[in-house]
Amino acid sequence: MRNSISRRQVLKLIVASSAVAALSPVLHARAHYPQIPVPPEPGEISGGDIWQWMGRAIHTIAFYEEPNVSSARLAVRYRDESVPLTGEIRAPFSAHNDLWYETPLGYVHSAWVYPIRVYAPQPFISDIGEWGFWGEVSQIYTEAYFAPSVNAGRKYRFYGGTVFHVIEAFKDEQGTGWYKVYDEFPPTSPTFQWVLARDMRRVPRGEMSPINPFVGNKRVEVDLAQQRLTCYEGDRIAFSTLVASGLGGQTATPTGTMAVLLKQPSRHMSNYPYPDGPEPLGDLFDLPGIPWNIFFDLSGTAIHGAYWHNDFGIPRSHGCLNVSPTASRWIYRWVHPIGGYEDDFIQSTYQVGTPVIIF
Repeated sequence: MRNSISRRQVLKLIVASSAVAALSPVLHARAHYPQIPVPPEPGEISGGDIWQWMGRAIHTIAFYEEPNVSSARLAVRYRDESVPLTGEIRAPFSAHNDLWYETPLGYVHSAWVYPIRVYAPQPFISDIGEWGFWGEVSQIYTEAYFAPSVNAGRKYRFYGGTVFHVIEAFKDEQGTGWYKVYDEFPPTSPTFQWVLARDMRRVPRGEMSPINPFVGNKRVEVDLAQQRLTCYEGDRIAFSTLVASGLGGQTATPTGTMAVLLKQPSRHMSNYPYPDGPEPLGDLFDLPGIPWNIFFDLSGTAIHGAYWHNDFGIPRSHGCLNVSPTASRWIYRWVHPIGGYEDDFIQSTYQVGTPVIIF
């Protein structure tokens, strides 16, 4: 009798192989995909729900024998290389936050390591409906092309955890699935890119459903001195997280009592100047797919997820309140106004939006 391998074992091998590949600069976590079809079985979760915590190097990062830069340096990884994250530990580190990650390569400080759930390659959804769906990049990164072909020009690199509105599905002559994603910036043609469907996870409705929607007296308080955001339900603390606020001067985070005026699951933020437009404040940036945006000021200041750093607890933004994508999703679901799944924009007023108090 021949040996057989269960579907669950196949999925574990998929994740394990991705983890091993991530340890090598050559075998990147998304460089090779297994070609094993894994159809769903009754009573089992979809293979697309299998994931592992991985860390993407935002810049060059060093790994140490202990969570201390004075200890022996064991390894180095470069931008967009990745490594499995196996644990967390708190230890001092200069002016940055005190979070370190444990990895198979040693300890690495969290500031320039972006933690991401890396999923097994996602099934292609050919029928996306009239509106489409919200998609989350489910690999370390995926390339965004001008057309549904790997031979087309590339416009952006979309990083794991970024969110986009999928508006079209297409299968090419080789049988590879592609998604067209909407991009509202810049406001010129084309306002879309194409990504490999296997790299895009459909965000379930349950992950966007409101949290405690009928609880009254909600408010968000942000203590800039402590770099901490706290969500209150009356006198009860419902949630709290560190932030990275504005650096100061012209890029300072506004203070006072405001309210949630607009929510967007995805936003392309850029300060590249238009022709004859004003000069930008601070360094130039062009960031597609920023997840879970909560705008509370008419100047466009927002609470949102950040994927270009992981250094919360110190000021480092252009005025917005950067939080982790996990934290921003929770806050997005908790604050008013409440919207539906198929809403690109959820608008509000000072009377309806959850108060945001910054001091």
